[in-house]
This record gives sequence, structure tokens and C-alpha cells, in this order.
Amino acid sequence: MPGQTIPAQHKRAAAFINTLKPATTRQEISDDAQAGLYLVMQPTSGALSWAVRTKIDGKPAKVTIGRYDEVGSTERVNSIVSPTQALNVTQARALAQSVMADAKRGNDPRQRKIDRTSVAAWFDEFIKTARATGFKGRAVKASTADEYERIITTNIKPHWKHVTDIRTIDYRDVEKLLAKLTPGARRNAFAVLSAFFRWKPVARAMGRNIIELAEAPAKPQSRDRVLSHDEIKTIWKAADKCQYPFGPMVQLLLLTGQRRDEIANLRWSELTDKLDAITLEGSRTKNSSAHVVPLAPMAKTIIERLPRMADKRGNPSEYVFTTTATTPFSGFSNGKKALDKHCGEPALPDWHLHDLRRTAATELARLGIKQEVTEAILNHKTGKVSGVAAIYNRYDYQDEKRDALEQLANRIQAITADNVTILKKSA
Repeated sequence: MPGQTIPAQHKRAAAFINTLKPATTRQEISDDAQAGLYLVMQPTSGALSWAVRTKIDGKPAKVTIGRYDEVGSTERVNSIVSPTQALNVTQARALAQSVMADAKRGNDPRQRKIDRTSVAAWFDEFIKTARATGFKGRAVKASTADEYERIITTNIKPHWKHVTDIRTIDYRDVEKLLAKLTPGARRNAFAVLSAFFRWKPVARAMGRNIIELAEAPAKPQSRDRVLSHDEIKTIWKAADKCQYPFGPMVQLLLLTGQRRDEIANLRWSELTDKLDAITLEGSRTKNSSAHVVPLAPMAKTIIERLPRMADKRGNPSEYVFTTTATTPFSGFSNGKKALDKHCGEPALPDWHLHDLRRTAATELARLGIKQEVTEAILNHKTGKVSGVAAIYNRYDYQDEKRDALEQLANRIQAITADNVTILKKSA
């Protein structure tokens, strides 16, 4: 409205804005109380937004700080600017003052808007917090933080590249993202997003917890897939063809029965000098319990043949399985595809890397290994040794574990050898 300004008094200002009518051209109405603040009215639609005209690095600039709303945001409005946030007259004036003060100090509020509200920035801060202080007074396990980072990098960020302001996300965006993922990845992504949107800084920034409105993915059915002897042989031979790092990693998974990440993230420092055992700290295991895995001669031979990778400066890598020398192996999807290709035709029925762990446990049972020894190998807290027995039984079964894993290695060696028939254990 030419010649008109927004009154300084709040109630009069709100009443004045309510009388405005859209024109055929875009209108800018200055504010009488705060220099540089304008109310912008779009033609036809009459949409109202707040803008600040100032100078940044000596050049004129316009910064849209939010949309007009008579009530305004119920959350505390700070120095973060966003075109989507609701601001009443008082809130817009306070934010405009902050933006202009920042501009005088040489800071570009438009860049800060991107940096502080982008999804990528929030996720990066979420991972930093998980590693540093955690969300319940202590840092999360390193392996858990690594898994958070992997899921965010692989399954979440790529689908939300277009989101520049986290406050524009709602539960439908979450459901659309989950629909693009495989069932297993869907559950993992939902778990990470649940922790993320319940994190207090994110909840405060958004003013709500959108994950409560999103439909949780169905719980997957428990798998019971155990590889047959023919399948074990096929996979073992395919792993030979895959070579380092994925091939020998798969073979160690079968020979030790350990979890995927426990072997994929294996460090040279976790191996004994004789390469006859792996020692995992509690921070590296699912149940947070330190764990010793004896290595049979067959497993030792595989490790002895592995290359020792080095970084660009020639420093030896701390990781046993790596493609970069600075980070552990993580290309499971591509590695599995290559392995399946080497398995030949017909392709093996649906199988996962975790099936190797279940297969190892099954073969140990077939060898007559006691359940408590198998659970000690798997580092399980449930099963035969549980309850009161688990509290008082502190025996670690090291000798029994070594003997059992050597028997398992002999069994695998016989299975994978040519023209050898495995005899069933007599009753």
C-alpha cells in the first residue's frame, strides 16, 4: 500500500494487516517500528511474508525471515531465519533486529539459514552428539554410532537432498522415504529417525515429534535360513574368487560365527601376535561384553595371507579389511552382489550374510558341541546359561571354544574340499 506503514503498536498493527487486500502487483509495506522490516504481499493470493532489507558486505540484500501469522510461533523464535516459520508482528521485529545486527558484523544470515536448518547439518550434529555425550547422559557405543552414521549416509540423506529446512518435514515425508527402502533397511532407518526426531534439539526446532504420526514398518519375520553343505561349498568357492577384502571376510564369518560388523571392523590390534585369537572390547560387541574368539589354524592361515593396506603416506592401516586404509570395509551390498555372481547359476535361494552365523551354530550342534559352549562362541547372553546361572557362572569356556571352532574348521574344510562325503555323527 503506497504511503502506508505498519503501526508501531502491536494490536493496531495486527488490525491494520487484517484489512489489507491483494493488488494486481506485489506490494511491500514498511514497518513503522523497525527500520528495514517489510511485509510483502503477493498479488492475487494475498500471501504475506516478512522480509528484511539490509546490506551484506556493502551490497544491498533482502532476507526473507518468515511468513506472517497473527498468533505467531508458539516456539521461541531465535536467530535462525526460515521462510516457512510463522511470525507475528513482535516476533518479526525482534528477528529483523537480530538479522540486521548480524549483517553489520559481516555475517550473512542467508547462509546461516542454510547451515543451521538443513537436514544434513542436523544429522551431522546428531552423530557428533551420539559419539560425544549421547542422549541419556553418556555416549553411545562406537559401533552403534557407526551404524547410525552408515544408515543416515546410505538410506536417509540421499532421499532428502531437496530438503533445505528441517522444519518443513512431516510424517508423510518419513513414510515416502521408508517406502523406497528394502524391508530390512526400512526398519533400521525408522529406528534411527525415531531417535533423531525425539532428540530434544530437533524436537524444539520442529515444535513437534513427527515420528509419532508415521506408520512404523512391520516387524520382519524371524529368519531360520541355514545353508546346506552344497551351499556352503558354493559360497566358499565364490569367496575365493571374490578375493580381498570381501572374500576372506565371508570365510572368517563362517569359521568364527561372529557378527558381520565384528569381523568387517576387525583391527590388527585386536589379533594376538600369533594370530590365534581375536579379542573384542565391550564397545565392539552387541551386548557390550568383552569377547575372545579363538582362531582355528584354517582361520589363522586366511589372516596370514591378507595384505596389510597403507594410506597415502605409507602408514599401515589399523583395519584388517579395508579399501581406503582409513576406514573399515563397508561395501556389503556390492560385495554380496559380486559374491552371488561368482556363485553361478542357478543362484542360491534368498540368503543373507547373517545366515553364515546361524549356519556355523547349526554345524556346531551337529558336531555335538554343548549349547553353552556354542553360546559362548556366539557371545550370547540368552539360552542355556541364563538367569541365576548366568550371574554366578563366570567360566569363559576358552579351551572348549577353541576345540569347538577347530572342529568347525575341519568340518568346513571337508565340506569345501572336492570329492569328500561328510559322514553323519553316530548316536
